[in-house]
Amino acid sequence: MTVKNTIIKVHAFLLIVVVVTLLSLAAASAADHPILYLFWGDGCPHCEKEKTFLLKLHEKYPELEMRWFEVWRHEELTLFTDRMRKAHEIKTSSVPMTFLGTWNSVGFRSDDTSGRQIEAQVVACIKNGCADAVSKLGPLQIVWMIRDQASKNAPVGWDHFPATIAPRKDMDFQVDVPEQQTSSSSASSLSPAERQSDSQSTPRSDQMLQPDAQALPETVQQPSEVSPSPDPQSVPDEEQKETVSIPLLGSVTLDISRIGLPLFTFIIGGLDGFNPCAMWVLCFLLTLVIYAKSRTKILMIGGIFVLASGVIYFLFMIAWLNIFVFAKHIKFLTKIVGVVAVVMGAINFKDFFFFKQGVSLTIPESAQPKLFKRMRSVVNASALPAMILGTIVLAVTANLIELLCTAGFPAIYTRILTLQNLSKWQEYAYLVLYNVIYVIPLAVIVGVFAWKMGGRKLGEKEGRVLKLISGVMMLVLGIILLIKPQILMFG
Repeated sequence: MTVKNTIIKVHAFLLIVVVVTLLSLAAASAADHPILYLFWGDGCPHCEKEKTFLLKLHEKYPELEMRWFEVWRHEELTLFTDRMRKAHEIKTSSVPMTFLGTWNSVGFRSDDTSGRQIEAQVVACIKNGCADAVSKLGPLQIVWMIRDQASKNAPVGWDHFPATIAPRKDMDFQVDVPEQQTSSSSASSLSPAERQSDSQSTPRSDQMLQPDAQALPETVQQPSEVSPSPDPQSVPDEEQKETVSIPLLGSVTLDISRIGLPLFTFIIGGLDGFNPCAMWVLCFLLTLVIYAKSRTKILMIGGIFVLASGVIYFLFMIAWLNIFVFAKHIKFLTKIVGVVAVVMGAINFKDFFFFKQGVSLTIPESAQPKLFKRMRSVVNASALPAMILGTIVLAVTANLIELLCTAGFPAIYTRILTLQNLSKWQEYAYLVLYNVIYVIPLAVIVGVFAWKMGGRKLGEKEGRVLKLISGVMMLVLGIILLIKPQILMFG
């Protein structure tokens, strides 16, 4: 037993020596030249902009080593991303994500803003040296060092750009950086709107344990920890605007700096609330209830119907959201949604001129008798529980029947929502906001019926106008998703 214990102790000692040696080698090699880590996703437009910039930067500073990791299609590299962002205390899980020393950045706007930030950090590291960003992983960096070295022989999902010269510490590099400066990482200096505009979400691996990361002492600040934040005044006006050519409308210039996701939610949710299918069902139901000559009954049945419709619609949009989150790595997913939006918009636009002729997104004639039957059962119910239950069942039935009629805007909106840099609770909060706005027009209809004790069914004339408005909006959004989806990354 004594011999066995001795062998175990020797092995443990040797293991400690190896670990300490590797850590020392890692620190030593990191001091030789700066190493920039870029985590990007295939299909992310902001990532492509940063990659193009970094290639030019590497030519300008050959002492810079770069390691790029594609994380949307390579699960192991996604795990590496999660380790790095947690070790560097980055809350977002978006790409592009850049690490250099103890500095990090999420998103990329342009060469003149984000690019100048990166170049300033590179120059600081060349002149003063900086730690390898992987060192913040603590003991886990050993595993990634071994994997990193092995990957150099057979690179899968990543690109390696080695340094070709030693750092030119005595060179007088001139970098025109914005005057405003903050400490720590630029990921925290960006506003939420900027992060939404300049980055796209990448998958997390929450099943992994958080690394035993050791942060550097706050009192010891390296040159690379200084992260200038872009001055809004220095961003040219043309960078704030995007122009897209839309058939029938010509070239349309969109000032994305003035559009926010909340306002966009109000617009799309409001338009969706004027859906002719939903309004037709509600108006017909209230027309039947009018004969009871009871405002209380109108408000009760109408209110329950609107509330139930809002809840069902919310669940429906959650399903859309989860589908897009699950399938977000499909390269042409946004274009697929764009094509569907264009097709549905064209059909609705057609209905303004040729109402219900040919293909039409309306409630089928064959389904209307079933709805009428349920409406009458609700109106004729004598017991309150039966009336409430009947109204809820009617709302569920109506929403299922008009599913195709109402699917356009929810699909477009939830896809756009997944393009933003939002946490899960923020996505759900926006869905709640959308559905509150969605039911407002329906609630107004109930109020008008109760106030005037009368009303009329939604006619063909109103239906045509609503079809035209929704059709044009779907066409515009669909074309944008096909041509320039980055316009809809709000900031």
